[in-house]
Amino acid sequence: MFKVGLPLWIAHSDQAPHGLAPLLMVLNNLMVVALQVPLARFGATTAAARSLLLPLSAAFALGGVAMALSVTGGAFTATLFLTTSAVAFTVAEMLHATVSWELSVALAPGTAQGAYLGVHGLAQSAQRSIGPLAVTAAIATGPLGWTAFGATIAVTCVFQHHLVRDQLSRTALSVPPVTVSEH
Repeated sequence: MFKVGLPLWIAHSDQAPHGLAPLLMVLNNLMVVALQVPLARFGATTAAARSLLLPLSAAFALGGVAMALSVTGGAFTATLFLTTSAVAFTVAEMLHATVSWELSVALAPGTAQGAYLGVHGLAQSAQRSIGPLAVTAAIATGPLGWTAFGATIAVTCVFQHHLVRDQLSRTALSVPPVTVSEH
């Protein structure tokens, strides 16, 4: 999103200041450095990771809608909506990392953990392959494309939230049963 979509969208925009792209990339990096670990704590169990799927869905939807709305006004409006989109997609990026890791590890049966982690890695590779195509399609389609981009990922998160609910009785493997302070 930040390597391809945002800079190209800004470069092709008549309203957005072209110098905004590197500033939003810096904002993305600063947010990840400052918030990745604190946000990861919200997904430390399978139930918590499942519950993060709904805010993750909202972040993706907000990011797509804000990108679409960035063409509705002048430079100030474009900057406001593009900054909102950058923040929303950055939060989504961090929540997605937490959720995907926790669910891939915690929901794997003891005898198939390697297979589940292999599928997790394959999904990440597919995301890196299909992602640029989806972002390019959103750019080519315009505001409707960005709305569809965000909505499609948001619906996927809601669907995953529904699928995971039956697996909540399992203990999360990524969280030790006893903390250091309890020894």
